[in-house]
Amino acid sequence: MKKVTAVFLTVLLILTLTACGSGRGSVSESENGDAQVAAGSEQTADGSTGTTASGEGRKVGVLLRTFSDTYTTTVRTYMSQYLEEAGYAYEVMDANDSQATQNEQLESFLSKGVDGIIVQTVNVSASADILAKCTEAGVPVVFFNHEPDDLSLLAAEENTVFVGTNSPEAGYMQADLFEQFWSDEYDRNGDGKAQYVIFQGSAESQEAFDRSQYCIEGAEDKGFVFEKLADNYLCNWDAALAQEAMTAFLGTHEEDIEVVFCNNDSMAEGVVAALNAIGYNTGMEGDPEILVFGVDATDAGVSLIDAGKMKGTVKQDGDAMAKTNVELISRMMDGMNRNEAAADYGVEISEGDNASVRINYQAYTKQ
Repeated sequence: MKKVTAVFLTVLLILTLTACGSGRGSVSESENGDAQVAAGSEQTADGSTGTTASGEGRKVGVLLRTFSDTYTTTVRTYMSQYLEEAGYAYEVMDANDSQATQNEQLESFLSKGVDGIIVQTVNVSASADILAKCTEAGVPVVFFNHEPDDLSLLAAEENTVFVGTNSPEAGYMQADLFEQFWSDEYDRNGDGKAQYVIFQGSAESQEAFDRSQYCIEGAEDKGFVFEKLADNYLCNWDAALAQEAMTAFLGTHEEDIEVVFCNNDSMAEGVVAALNAIGYNTGMEGDPEILVFGVDATDAGVSLIDAGKMKGTVKQDGDAMAKTNVELISRMMDGMNRNEAAADYGVEISEGDNASVRINYQAYTKQ
């Protein structure tokens, strides 16, 4: 039956592409005026479309929180590559940070009869509803990056998995970076304490919470003493919001701040930009500097580190994340359950939750 279904979908896809013309990823208008995007394309929440190569066979729907996030863009680029290499037709949708939009996109995918879903949720609290709808439709789903708030729900279903990281590890590795670089040179007031502030991705993300907590706890376990100068800044993983918040913070704490921990490199970029504006962290010898740490090892973050404007980051491997997503959804679409798919690909399901695959972090400093 699966072979018959696959053949039917392939024929239907070919007929659809023929009706749209010879160009791939073309857009037609439905009766209600909504844009219908052919397989192998990417569509933003406002309806604009970016085209990628069209595949054959099963169709995969990819739902992303936002195209504007640097790390998500890295994963999206690699995921498109691996989906194309596997010969799948696929669509990638940008929710533009709206869970309501993402819910509509999911309904659209399911109504089109996709064979698999890969999703980075906008709000992790929406994971249960997304899982329920995919399970009801008989469609396997891979959640990634934004950890569902209740992994026991995933553990109870066989055709779903979360692909992410061990989020406390990123915090502990930032603590290791702090230990590597902290010295009297950065203790500006000479009190033996590290005055700090944290730029947190969001209030509901478990990864953001863990990164924020364990960078401090990990360093305190090593014997360092900290003084928090302000509540965590919630900047939605965004560089512009972080720059705005850091600029305001420096207006009252320029003489006090010694360390900034950021949950991702995009926010670290914003922090560094605000510091550069007042002559700090320029990378020039003799200019004042505070310690800034990020997570992700994005190209922009690595460039700041290599230029001496930021001290270090924790690499979250976007390539490995993308490949694992595609490999696991591929096997589950072939009829394997989560455990079989993981074993066949050569990765392990976490014994702690029985629902996830965890990808290791790596520290990055100036080369």
